[in-house]
Amino acid sequence: MHHLTLAANAVRASLITMGSASVLFSGITIAAEDNTKVERIEVTGSRIKQVDMETVSPVTVINAADIAMTGEKTVADVLNNSAINSFGSWRGISGYGSGASSTSNVNLRGLGSSATLVLLDGRRMPGTSSSSGSVADTSSIPMAIVERIEILRDGASAVYGSDAVAGVINIITKKEFDGLQLDYSTEQPSVDGGDANRLSIATGYNTDKGNITLTYEYYDTKAVMDRDIWKMDDPSYSAYSGFSSVPNGSSSSGWYSNSEICEQTENTVDTTDGNNIGRCLYNHGNVTKLFGDQTRNSILSNFSYEISDGIQFRGRASASLAETETRYAGTPVSTNYPVMSADNKYNPIGEDMTLYMRSAQIGERDTLTETNNVDILGGFLGTLDLGNGVDWELNAQHSRSTTNSFNYNLINDEIIQQAIDSEQYDIFNTSGMSYAQWNQQMTELYRKAAHTGVYQGKFESTQLDGLASTLLVDNGDVSVAMVGGLEYEMIKFKQTSDPESASGIISGGSGGDDVDATRDRSAAYLEFQVGLPANVEFSAAVRYERYEQEGSLTGAQGAVVNSSTFDAVVPKFGLSWRPVDSLLLRASYGDSFRAPNMSEMFSSQSLSFEKAVDSLWCNEPGNVDAIYCATNNQHKTWYGGNPNLEAEEGNSLTLGGVWNVTDDWNVELSYFSITYDNKIESVDVDDILRDEIKNGSSPYVHRGADGKIEYIEAGVRNLATVETSGIDFVTAYNLETAIGDFNFKLDLTHVLDFKKQDNAEAEMIDYAGTTDSPDWRGNLATSWKYDDFSAAWTVVYIGSQSADYYNTLEETDRYVDYSHYFKHNIQFAYQHAYNGSITVGVNNLFDADAPNYYTYADYRDVNVGLYDVLGRTYYLRINQKF
Repeated sequence: MHHLTLAANAVRASLITMGSASVLFSGITIAAEDNTKVERIEVTGSRIKQVDMETVSPVTVINAADIAMTGEKTVADVLNNSAINSFGSWRGISGYGSGASSTSNVNLRGLGSSATLVLLDGRRMPGTSSSSGSVADTSSIPMAIVERIEILRDGASAVYGSDAVAGVINIITKKEFDGLQLDYSTEQPSVDGGDANRLSIATGYNTDKGNITLTYEYYDTKAVMDRDIWKMDDPSYSAYSGFSSVPNGSSSSGWYSNSEICEQTENTVDTTDGNNIGRCLYNHGNVTKLFGDQTRNSILSNFSYEISDGIQFRGRASASLAETETRYAGTPVSTNYPVMSADNKYNPIGEDMTLYMRSAQIGERDTLTETNNVDILGGFLGTLDLGNGVDWELNAQHSRSTTNSFNYNLINDEIIQQAIDSEQYDIFNTSGMSYAQWNQQMTELYRKAAHTGVYQGKFESTQLDGLASTLLVDNGDVSVAMVGGLEYEMIKFKQTSDPESASGIISGGSGGDDVDATRDRSAAYLEFQVGLPANVEFSAAVRYERYEQEGSLTGAQGAVVNSSTFDAVVPKFGLSWRPVDSLLLRASYGDSFRAPNMSEMFSSQSLSFEKAVDSLWCNEPGNVDAIYCATNNQHKTWYGGNPNLEAEEGNSLTLGGVWNVTDDWNVELSYFSITYDNKIESVDVDDILRDEIKNGSSPYVHRGADGKIEYIEAGVRNLATVETSGIDFVTAYNLETAIGDFNFKLDLTHVLDFKKQDNAEAEMIDYAGTTDSPDWRGNLATSWKYDDFSAAWTVVYIGSQSADYYNTLEETDRYVDYSHYFKHNIQFAYQHAYNGSITVGVNNLFDADAPNYYTYADYRDVNVGLYDVLGRTYYLRINQKF
């Protein structure tokens, strides 16, 4: 006797309604025995088809109704609210290069997006070119095509291969549809900007031999300006930049700027003494976009055709085109600092000065990013009448992702330096020009040096694979099923910048070295599932995977070719026992392996300016520099790949059970423990500076003779170890009453520990419950349905976080503790008599404020990957079927 949880029952019900023409495509077979239909379902976590949705591995199912109840506008937003997305995940924001500002991803268990494998209908979802194909853009999936999302909360490298370290997200698309369906939705946040509109059209046609579905979606969202989010009118706000539209000069005598010009210039803050001593600062946050304008067109088609009784052809084709317009402040001339010599006739102090300039006069740094994704899958699958029957598949898949970025109003440093040396530009207005004359001169200077940066990244993947599965033994007491398969994938990755950006003479962009890399992946796997007496089931999987990659990095020292090979054999074992029909106990253990991707090994060096406090220097007695030690001070930071990376290795253990207390109530409790060695991570500037404090020095922080930071190297590297463990708790209850049917679901994750060790000699530090690493996350969903009316109320919960560790480490008190965070979402829907529905709702009903990092107001001082900063948001959705 097989039992299903409430979530599994919902999936089961939807599967029963499917016609046989689409069954094989979705990995479902329907067998007739004693006139009783028994579904065999390919459940995420195993390639062997199951009779029960509950298996040895814990799987969270989010069906289409659950997705609609969230009120979110993209798949990325739905996944970001998941309790096991422990510490939040990336949302594209302005100011990030290589197309990253136009993508979103998911970060299960806080182990990084590259440790989470995203599948589309059981197959690897194509990655973005900006990540060299290693990370899927979850915001690019049309909401209209999603049937359900299955989240495997368990490592599965032995089943799916590298990347399935923290878990697997399998997005199941709709494949059985007849007729025409229109969906329109619009939403408006309480802040200015952020309005979003989505229109989708779905159609399908079914015959006795097969079916085809076609879905088109148009999505458009407007920009949100930073000035409308952050508290820039707060007296404590001081996030101003020394790179100003009114030049600042630094010499051995101190700072110099034109006080009179500063007072007349828009968007500046005058900190001089009124007599040109000091700096004219620039309020860059007043002109930047937090989230850019985005338009996306997506299309997806599923199709299948029964060639004969035992052979079926299936396929999938998808394409998407997205354009994102982001904005950062006018270019700071900073890749190579210009210098005004002491003998320059326009030098006001007669000393060599390093210049801090910003080209605001010619406009802001606008970036247009075009992202194109194409994915084509075709394959044959069928059965052979051998033994107990053999199911087989042969597939071919080709994916291509291209990112083109055009960065406008960048600055050529060499032209700026030449212009200053030519003594034709009086940038400090020593000659007493009118403001209009001075401003026109500066505009001409920057126009002369203006540059449009061009970046292109291209990722191509071609994969061939096949598998065969069968039931080896089935004598009533013991059954043995197996599946075996082979995979081969050829990957090409290439990124290029315009020659000037690549040569390192352009400020304001992220151009760097050109990369041309290839990667071949070969894999073979076996999986067994053994049914034993007393309702015991044992599973075992083993996989061999080999990566051979080569990259050509062209930089200042010419072309450098690096090659590497990574391979590993990874096993996974599982055991489940059902002592009574209503209770399932389970345990699983597996090893994990992840080879560094091409972006991590071969990505170009790119320049950024990261805001951070140099506590090591600023806390040293005798070191006094209020400007350098200001919290908004920016440091030149280089990011890039590391060809010396080693493969990541680890293991995961999961223990737990599912109890169907009654037909209407079920409870799940699971414990997880993951050890992750050699974890590859892009370390941010704050963590690098904190490590320097802990260790007394850092090879990644380069300081000048005065002890101040000259630049920081913040690329990827292998950390020694990451260890995390925790508990997942899920319970759901159905209640039928005379006034309608109610459903209650609580989903909680508690992170017991999240320990990191930077190197073999470093101390293991537990970050669980510290700033941006909440140890509690959860969701409570309540829904009601009565006849044609329905309503839902959802509460998103993020636990409190302590700042004590960071305050103690940096000997400061500027970081604040986070309080418990609750976001309430409500919606009401009406199913009308004309085969359609209308839904209205409000997300963040009580306009809950996201917690800020500091005791003072600052620029982008909220983790937007974890918290909602758009405030109360109203939405309307209309659905119509024909």
